Amino acid sequence: MKSIIIASLVLSTALLAGMGRDMPTFTEYDTDGNGKITQTEFENSQQQRMQKKAEEGRMLRNAGNAPTFQDVDVDGNGYLDANEFKAHQQSCQKRQQPPVKN
Repeated sequence: MKSIIIASLVLSTALLAGMGRDMPTFTEYDTDGNGKITQTEFENSQQQRMQKKAEEGRMLRNAGNAPTFQDVDVDGNGYLDANEFKAHQQSCQKRQQPPVKN
């Protein structure tokens, strides 16, 4: 019984550590380093990430459901700042987490 509990803890820790680790950083998308992500930067970075995953033989799960620039640019000002980018990532992470069972 003790070994089952330990194995479960190890597996849970590994799964939690892996959640969100594939999330891009703001600086990966802000390719000119000006603190703003334009639609061109967003789309080019998104395409490069998908191409890299494909080259690595990784599954492109939900690639057709990838967010558009407009999905992330919630204030509609034509660029993404760090706060919009972070808020979008947090909403994605919440959707990826399994529901908590009571």
